[in-house]
Amino acid sequence: MTQPILEHDSVAFQAARNAENQLWADFHLKPKTRWFKIAPDDLRVRVLEFGHGDPVLVVPGNTGDPYALAPLLPQLVGYHVFVMARPGGGLSDGFDHEQVDVHNFAVDLFSQIMDKLDLKSAPIIAHSMGAHWATWFALAYPDRVQQLILLGNPGRMLMTKTPALLKMAMMPGLGKWFMKRQIPKSAKRAWGPLHRMGTDPAAVSALPQSFADCVYAFDHLPNYQLATLSLLRTMNQEKYHNALKESQLRELSVPMTLIWGTNDTFANPELGQEIAAVVQHGELLTVNGAGHEPWIDDPKKVGTIVRLRLKENHLRAAVSQTSANEW
Repeated sequence: MTQPILEHDSVAFQAARNAENQLWADFHLKPKTRWFKIAPDDLRVRVLEFGHGDPVLVVPGNTGDPYALAPLLPQLVGYHVFVMARPGGGLSDGFDHEQVDVHNFAVDLFSQIMDKLDLKSAPIIAHSMGAHWATWFALAYPDRVQQLILLGNPGRMLMTKTPALLKMAMMPGLGKWFMKRQIPKSAKRAWGPLHRMGTDPAAVSALPQSFADCVYAFDHLPNYQLATLSLLRTMNQEKYHNALKESQLRELSVPMTLIWGTNDTFANPELGQEIAAVVQHGELLTVNGAGHEPWIDDPKKVGTIVRLRLKENHLRAAVSQTSANEW
Protein backbone atom coordinates (compact mmCIF):
# COMPACT_ATOMS: atom_id res chain seq x y z
CA MET A 1 0.00 0.00 0.00
CA THR A 2 1.39 3.41 -0.99
CA GLN A 3 -0.21 6.48 0.53
CA PRO A 4 0.37 10.03 -0.74
CA ILE A 5 2.76 12.03 1.43
CA LEU A 6 2.41 15.76 2.01
CA GLU A 7 5.60 17.65 1.19
CA HIS A 8 6.38 19.99 4.07
CA ASP A 9 8.45 22.33 1.92
CA SER A 10 5.66 22.82 -0.63
CA VAL A 11 3.99 26.19 -1.18
CA ALA A 12 0.58 24.69 -0.32
CA PHE A 13 1.81 23.28 3.02
CA GLN A 14 3.40 26.59 4.00
CA ALA A 15 0.28 28.54 3.04
CA ALA A 16 -1.96 26.29 5.15
CA ARG A 17 0.40 26.41 8.12
CA ASN A 18 0.67 30.22 7.94
CA ALA A 19 -3.10 30.63 7.75
CA GLU A 20 -3.56 28.30 10.72
CA ASN A 21 -0.90 30.10 12.78
CA GLN A 22 -2.73 33.38 12.25
CA LEU A 23 -6.01 31.77 13.32
CA TRP A 24 -4.43 30.45 16.53
CA ALA A 25 -3.09 33.94 17.22
CA ASP A 26 -6.53 35.48 16.62
CA PHE A 27 -7.98 33.14 19.27
CA HIS A 28 -5.00 33.69 21.62
CA LEU A 29 -3.92 30.07 21.36
CA LYS A 30 -0.34 28.80 21.37
CA PRO A 31 -0.29 25.13 20.38
CA LYS A 32 2.71 22.86 20.43
CA THR A 33 3.03 20.69 17.32
CA ARG A 34 4.07 17.06 17.60
CA TRP A 35 4.64 14.60 14.76
CA PHE A 36 4.31 10.83 14.97
CA LYS A 37 4.87 8.07 12.45
CA ILE A 38 2.32 5.30 12.58
CA ALA A 39 2.64 1.70 11.43
CA PRO A 40 2.63 0.01 9.04
CA ASP A 41 3.56 2.69 6.47
CA ASP A 42 5.20 5.41 8.60
CA LEU A 43 2.43 7.88 7.83
CA ARG A 44 3.14 11.19 9.53
CA VAL A 45 0.33 12.20 11.88
CA ARG A 46 0.20 15.66 13.41
CA VAL A 47 -1.03 16.27 16.95
CA LEU A 48 -1.54 19.76 18.37
CA GLU A 49 -1.13 20.19 22.10
CA PHE A 50 -2.83 22.92 24.14
CA GLY A 51 -2.78 23.84 27.83
CA HIS A 52 -2.20 21.87 31.01
CA GLY A 53 -4.31 19.68 33.27
CA ASP A 54 -6.20 16.44 32.85
CA PRO A 55 -5.72 15.03 29.33
CA VAL A 56 -8.45 15.20 26.69
CA LEU A 57 -8.20 13.80 23.16
CA VAL A 58 -9.99 15.87 20.50
CA VAL A 59 -10.74 14.52 17.02
CA PRO A 60 -11.91 16.90 14.26
CA GLY A 61 -14.50 15.96 11.66
CA ASN A 62 -14.34 15.37 7.92
CA THR A 63 -10.74 14.43 7.07
CA GLY A 64 -9.41 15.92 10.33
CA ASP A 65 -8.56 19.65 10.12
CA PRO A 66 -7.96 21.07 13.64
CA TYR A 67 -8.45 24.72 12.63
CA ALA A 68 -12.25 24.32 12.56
CA LEU A 69 -12.20 23.83 16.35
CA ALA A 70 -10.52 27.19 17.06
CA PRO A 71 -13.65 28.82 18.60
CA LEU A 72 -14.09 25.86 20.99
CA LEU A 73 -10.51 25.41 22.22
CA PRO A 74 -10.40 28.56 24.42
CA GLN A 75 -13.34 27.05 26.33
CA LEU A 76 -11.12 24.14 27.39
CA VAL A 77 -8.70 26.10 29.56
CA GLY A 78 -7.56 23.95 32.47
CA TYR A 79 -7.21 20.80 30.40
CA HIS A 80 -4.29 19.25 28.53
CA VAL A 81 -5.85 19.05 25.08
CA PHE A 82 -4.45 16.88 22.29
CA VAL A 83 -6.00 17.51 18.87
CA MET A 84 -5.30 14.69 16.43
CA ALA A 85 -5.22 15.49 12.71
CA ARG A 86 -6.20 12.20 11.11
CA PRO A 87 -4.26 11.16 7.98
CA GLY A 88 -5.75 13.00 5.03
CA GLY A 89 -6.25 16.29 6.86
CA GLY A 90 -4.76 18.87 9.18
CA LEU A 91 -1.27 18.77 7.57
CA SER A 92 -0.87 15.07 8.34
CA ASP A 93 0.14 12.98 5.34
CA GLY A 94 -2.42 12.44 2.60
CA PHE A 95 -4.63 9.37 2.70
CA ASP A 96 -6.63 7.23 0.32
CA HIS A 97 -9.25 5.59 2.54
CA GLU A 98 -10.20 3.11 -0.19
CA GLN A 99 -6.81 1.37 0.16
CA VAL A 100 -7.55 0.17 3.71
CA ASP A 101 -10.21 -1.39 5.90
CA VAL A 102 -11.26 1.94 7.40
CA HIS A 103 -12.69 0.47 10.60
CA ASN A 104 -9.51 -1.42 11.45
CA PHE A 105 -7.33 1.52 10.44
CA ALA A 106 -9.32 3.92 12.64
CA VAL A 107 -9.12 1.70 15.73
CA ASP A 108 -5.40 1.12 15.22
CA LEU A 109 -4.76 4.83 14.62
CA PHE A 110 -6.38 5.85 17.91
CA SER A 111 -4.55 3.12 19.77
CA GLN A 112 -1.15 4.06 18.34
CA ILE A 113 -1.57 7.79 18.92
CA MET A 114 -2.74 7.32 22.51
CA ASP A 115 0.24 5.03 23.13
CA LYS A 116 2.63 7.62 21.71
CA LEU A 117 1.03 10.31 23.90
CA ASP A 118 1.30 8.01 26.96
CA LEU A 119 -2.47 8.12 27.44
CA LYS A 120 -3.73 4.93 29.04
CA SER A 121 -7.24 6.36 28.86
CA ALA A 122 -8.89 9.72 28.25
CA PRO A 123 -12.20 11.36 27.47
CA ILE A 124 -12.63 11.93 23.74
CA ILE A 125 -14.30 14.97 22.17
CA ALA A 126 -14.99 14.32 18.50
CA HIS A 127 -16.89 15.88 15.63
CA SER A 128 -18.84 14.34 12.74
CA MET A 129 -16.80 11.62 11.01
CA GLY A 130 -14.21 11.88 13.78
CA ALA A 131 -17.05 11.02 16.19
CA HIS A 132 -17.86 7.91 14.20
CA TRP A 133 -14.21 6.79 14.33
CA ALA A 134 -14.01 7.57 18.06
CA THR A 135 -17.07 5.40 18.67
CA TRP A 136 -15.45 2.53 16.78
CA PHE A 137 -12.46 2.88 19.09
CA ALA A 138 -14.64 3.04 22.22
CA LEU A 139 -16.39 -0.17 21.16
CA ALA A 140 -13.05 -1.92 20.63
CA TYR A 141 -11.26 -0.51 23.71
CA PRO A 142 -13.85 0.74 26.23
CA ASP A 143 -11.24 0.75 29.01
CA ARG A 144 -9.28 3.44 27.13
CA VAL A 145 -12.20 5.84 26.61
CA GLN A 146 -13.52 7.51 29.74
CA GLN A 147 -16.41 9.14 27.89
CA LEU A 148 -17.44 10.28 24.42
CA ILE A 149 -18.54 13.87 23.80
CA LEU A 150 -19.75 13.96 20.21
CA LEU A 151 -20.38 17.21 18.34
CA GLY A 152 -22.81 17.39 15.42
CA ASN A 153 -24.27 14.45 13.52
CA PRO A 154 -21.69 11.72 14.30
CA GLY A 155 -20.94 10.21 10.91
CA ARG A 156 -23.03 7.20 9.91
CA MET A 157 -24.82 6.08 13.07
CA LEU A 158 -28.24 4.49 12.54
CA MET A 159 -28.37 6.18 9.12
CA THR A 160 -29.96 4.17 6.32
CA LYS A 161 -29.56 6.84 3.64
CA THR A 162 -26.69 9.04 2.49
CA PRO A 163 -27.25 12.71 3.48
CA ALA A 164 -28.53 14.77 0.54
CA LEU A 165 -25.43 16.99 0.67
CA LEU A 166 -23.21 14.00 -0.09
CA LYS A 167 -25.25 12.02 -2.62
CA MET A 168 -23.61 13.65 -5.62
CA ALA A 169 -20.14 12.71 -4.38
CA MET A 170 -21.24 9.06 -4.44
CA MET A 171 -22.34 9.11 -8.08
CA PRO A 172 -19.90 7.48 -10.54
CA GLY A 173 -18.01 10.09 -12.53
CA LEU A 174 -19.42 13.03 -10.57
CA GLY A 175 -17.20 12.88 -7.49
CA LYS A 176 -14.38 15.06 -8.78
CA TRP A 177 -16.84 17.54 -10.29
CA PHE A 178 -18.65 17.68 -6.93
CA MET A 179 -15.40 18.36 -5.08
CA LYS A 180 -14.41 21.16 -7.44
CA ARG A 181 -17.79 22.78 -6.80
CA GLN A 182 -17.24 22.60 -3.03
CA ILE A 183 -13.71 24.02 -2.97
CA PRO A 184 -13.72 27.84 -2.68
CA LYS A 185 -12.08 29.76 -5.51
CA SER A 186 -10.85 32.47 -3.15
CA ALA A 187 -10.56 33.12 0.58
CA LYS A 188 -13.35 35.71 0.28
CA ARG A 189 -15.69 32.94 -0.90
CA ALA A 190 -14.55 30.39 1.68
CA TRP A 191 -17.51 30.91 4.00
CA GLY A 192 -19.71 28.74 1.76
CA PRO A 193 -19.06 25.42 3.56
CA LEU A 194 -20.20 26.88 6.89
CA HIS A 195 -23.44 28.16 5.36
CA ARG A 196 -24.08 24.77 3.73
CA MET A 197 -23.71 23.07 7.13
CA GLY A 198 -26.43 25.25 8.66
CA THR A 199 -24.26 27.68 10.61
CA ASP A 200 -26.04 30.89 11.64
CA PRO A 201 -24.95 33.73 9.30
CA ALA A 202 -24.37 35.99 12.32
CA ALA A 203 -21.95 33.43 13.79
CA VAL A 204 -20.13 33.18 10.46
CA SER A 205 -19.80 36.97 10.30
CA ALA A 206 -18.25 36.99 13.78
CA LEU A 207 -15.36 34.75 12.75
CA PRO A 208 -12.01 36.32 11.85
CA GLN A 209 -10.83 36.38 8.23
CA SER A 210 -8.10 33.91 9.22
CA PHE A 211 -10.78 31.22 9.56
CA ALA A 212 -11.76 31.64 5.90
CA ASP A 213 -8.08 31.75 4.97
CA CYS A 214 -7.72 28.32 6.60
CA VAL A 215 -10.73 26.91 4.73
CA TYR A 216 -9.24 28.09 1.46
CA ALA A 217 -5.66 26.95 2.17
CA PHE A 218 -6.50 23.53 3.59
CA ASP A 219 -9.03 22.80 0.83
CA HIS A 220 -6.28 23.50 -1.71
CA LEU A 221 -3.75 21.07 -0.26
CA PRO A 222 -2.73 18.56 -2.97
CA ASN A 223 -4.28 15.51 -1.29
CA TYR A 224 -7.51 17.12 -0.07
CA GLN A 225 -9.79 15.90 -2.87
CA LEU A 226 -8.47 12.33 -2.74
CA ALA A 227 -8.75 12.13 1.05
CA THR A 228 -12.24 13.65 1.16
CA LEU A 229 -13.77 11.68 -1.70
CA SER A 230 -12.30 8.36 -0.55
CA LEU A 231 -13.54 9.04 3.00
CA LEU A 232 -17.04 9.86 1.80
CA ARG A 233 -17.15 6.73 -0.36
CA THR A 234 -15.88 4.32 2.27
CA MET A 235 -18.16 5.72 4.97
CA ASN A 236 -21.31 6.10 2.88
CA GLN A 237 -21.34 3.35 0.26
CA GLU A 238 -23.08 0.22 1.49
CA LYS A 239 -20.48 -2.15 0.03
CA TYR A 240 -18.00 -1.06 2.72
CA HIS A 241 -20.39 -1.87 5.62
CA ASN A 242 -19.07 0.99 7.78
CA ALA A 243 -22.35 2.37 9.10
CA LEU A 244 -22.81 1.85 12.86
CA LYS A 245 -25.96 -0.20 13.34
CA GLU A 246 -28.25 -0.48 16.35
CA SER A 247 -26.86 -3.88 17.33
CA GLN A 248 -23.35 -2.41 17.53
CA LEU A 249 -24.34 0.72 19.42
CA ARG A 250 -26.20 -1.32 22.04
CA GLU A 251 -22.83 -2.82 22.99
CA LEU A 252 -21.33 0.60 23.81
CA SER A 253 -20.69 0.83 27.56
CA VAL A 254 -18.84 4.16 27.46
CA PRO A 255 -20.94 7.23 28.45
CA MET A 256 -21.90 9.25 25.37
CA THR A 257 -23.05 12.87 25.23
CA LEU A 258 -24.35 14.13 21.88
CA ILE A 259 -24.28 17.90 21.31
CA TRP A 260 -26.40 18.62 18.23
CA GLY A 261 -27.37 21.81 16.42
CA THR A 262 -31.05 22.04 15.55
CA ASN A 263 -30.08 23.26 12.04
CA ASP A 264 -27.51 20.53 11.35
CA THR A 265 -27.98 19.90 7.62
CA PHE A 266 -26.62 16.34 7.76
CA ALA A 267 -29.30 15.03 10.14
CA ASN A 268 -31.80 16.48 12.58
CA PRO A 269 -31.74 15.99 16.38
CA GLU A 270 -34.39 13.27 16.20
CA LEU A 271 -31.63 10.94 15.02
CA GLY A 272 -29.59 12.02 18.05
CA GLN A 273 -32.48 11.03 20.29
CA GLU A 274 -32.53 7.58 18.70
CA ILE A 275 -28.77 7.15 19.20
CA ALA A 276 -28.93 8.31 22.83
CA ALA A 277 -31.75 5.83 23.50
CA VAL A 278 -29.85 2.90 21.96
CA VAL A 279 -26.48 3.21 23.72
CA GLN A 280 -26.22 2.15 27.35
CA HIS A 281 -25.42 5.60 28.76
CA GLY A 282 -26.46 8.25 26.25
CA GLU A 283 -27.75 11.82 26.42
CA LEU A 284 -28.68 14.30 23.70
CA LEU A 285 -28.30 18.05 24.24
CA THR A 286 -29.33 20.46 21.49
CA VAL A 287 -28.06 23.91 20.56
CA ASN A 288 -30.91 25.94 19.16
CA GLY A 289 -30.28 27.47 15.75
CA ALA A 290 -26.83 25.89 15.42
CA GLY A 291 -25.53 23.94 12.44
CA HIS A 292 -23.26 20.95 12.00
CA GLU A 293 -20.47 22.70 13.92
CA PRO A 294 -22.47 23.93 16.94
CA TRP A 295 -19.47 25.39 18.78
CA ILE A 296 -19.17 28.01 16.02
CA ASP A 297 -22.75 29.16 16.56
CA ASP A 298 -22.52 29.17 20.36
CA PRO A 299 -19.00 28.47 21.70
CA LYS A 300 -19.93 29.43 25.27
CA LYS A 301 -22.90 27.06 25.49
CA VAL A 302 -21.05 24.17 23.89
CA GLY A 303 -17.98 24.93 26.01
CA THR A 304 -20.06 24.96 29.19
CA ILE A 305 -21.63 21.59 28.36
CA VAL A 306 -18.23 20.08 27.55
CA ARG A 307 -16.61 21.39 30.76
CA LEU A 308 -19.50 20.08 32.87
CA ARG A 309 -19.17 16.64 31.29
CA LEU A 310 -15.40 16.64 31.81
CA LYS A 311 -15.85 17.69 35.44
CA GLU A 312 -18.37 14.90 36.00
CA ASN A 313 -15.88 12.50 34.45
CA HIS A 314 -13.19 13.68 36.90
CA LEU A 315 -15.56 13.20 39.83
CA ARG A 316 -16.47 9.69 38.65
CA ALA A 317 -12.79 8.81 38.44
CA ALA A 318 -12.14 10.22 41.93
CA VAL A 319 -15.03 8.23 43.43
CA SER A 320 -13.85 5.09 41.66
CA GLN A 321 -10.31 5.56 42.99
CA THR A 322 -11.58 6.17 46.52
CA SER A 323 -13.65 2.99 46.38
CA ALA A 324 -10.66 1.02 45.13
CA ASN A 325 -8.46 2.35 47.93
CA GLU A 326 -11.07 1.38 50.52
CA TRP A 327 -10.87 -2.21 49.33
